[in-house]
Amino acid sequence: MNEPMHRTFLVVDVENSSQLGNTELAAMRSTLYRILDEATDRTGTVVADDDRGDGCLLVLSLPVLEVLDQIVESVVVGVRTHNHTVGPLDWMRVRVAVHEGYVHKDGRGWSSDALTATFRLNDAAVVKGTLKNAARAVGVVVISDIVYQGVVRHNYRPTVTSAEYRSVDITTKEGPVRAWLRVPGYPEPPLPADTSAPAVAQEANPVRAVGESGSITANNMIVGDVRARTIIGGDNVGGTVPA
Repeated sequence: MNEPMHRTFLVVDVENSSQLGNTELAAMRSTLYRILDEATDRTGTVVADDDRGDGCLLVLSLPVLEVLDQIVESVVVGVRTHNHTVGPLDWMRVRVAVHEGYVHKDGRGWSSDALTATFRLNDAAVVKGTLKNAARAVGVVVISDIVYQGVVRHNYRPTVTSAEYRSVDITTKEGPVRAWLRVPGYPEPPLPADTSAPAVAQEANPVRAVGESGSITANNMIVGDVRARTIIGGDNVGGTVPA
């Protein structure tokens, strides 16, 4: 086995991408990779990337503080800019996970427990549930406890501070793992009431939107679809683009 290398890992996944048709998925992927290319500028900081179909893994040579300060914020700005230039049906929302650690590379790619942990952070129910609750947000950022304790809690930079983060426990096969969440644009992340289970839509009553052909009940039309809540949800009546 070759010597391990210390790297920063960033996993980006697009919310509700499984509900897209083939042409919509292709357009979404094109937009996502454009945003990631602009965020990283492809200047050698990306050691490798791995296409995940509806998302992407980046293995980066930048220190994790630089990734949080530069790349994560650029991704958030890129998604927000995209959402301001397209109609509501084409809005994008993302989950961004950041971790750091040692990783091995062989002829078929990259592997390590730290890399696996990054995917688990991104896919955790509490992370998905928090984004569901944040109807005005363009995304949610989740970081490992290692990143929080080593960098974020020290408030080294005004752009990377602990004030916006809240701790959660993520359930894994090996037991609970501490992670930290923030939702850009929110003073604190709207965590699900039960952080051990996926969140459900918060609205107790159907939201009705009037169009040319009459009224549509959103939760009868697309049950549990956050894209419907983002488009005509209680925080975005009138078509306000997510902040």
